[in-house]
Amino acid sequence: MLIFCSVGLSGQTFQASLLAGGNFSQIDGDDLFGYHQLGANAGIRVVAILNDRWRVGPEILFSQQGARRNQNSTNVSVFDRIDLNTLEVPLMVYYKDWRLTAEAGLSYQNLFSYTVISSGGEDITAATPLNSDLVAIKAGVTFFLTERLGLNLRFSKHLTDIDPDNTLNTSFKGKSVSVRAVYTLGRGEELPRPPQDDN
Repeated sequence: MLIFCSVGLSGQTFQASLLAGGNFSQIDGDDLFGYHQLGANAGIRVVAILNDRWRVGPEILFSQQGARRNQNSTNVSVFDRIDLNTLEVPLMVYYKDWRLTAEAGLSYQNLFSYTVISSGGEDITAATPLNSDLVAIKAGVTFFLTERLGLNLRFSKHLTDIDPDNTLNTSFKGKSVSVRAVYTLGRGEELPRPPQDDN
């Protein structure tokens, strides 16, 4: 990563950015409705600049996802909370126009730890084996406030089942909405100049 960053800082063939923010997430199939689970989403991005508009590259992220019971709802789920800690590697394609950059791609997630709490408050993690290898589809947009600082909004949905052996008698697929700050290293992004006053 340090090599990529140094190349990006010098030649701008590659460009590195730091990412920090959070996830609002849920899991389809757990009967815990709504994006009530909050978690961290942070890491680094390195992209290859193909031309003025197109770029492609990976991110390496620590991402917390899952689901949580809303205390003000009448959810009928047998779960109270599901916490998922993942190491995530998205491969994204970016299209830049004005101050906006649209993005889409696929992500591999390694679920390295998790906790499952029943509606009765019991820790049932040991009795709930989950899939450690997950694939998700992603799409989002970044609005750059300055040459270096941007605000990113991204939607993510699992393509693979968190519970492939149907241990929980249902299909589990996670969804999340990420809100992150993007800090671009080197010269940053080239942004349009403000309109000139001809008077």
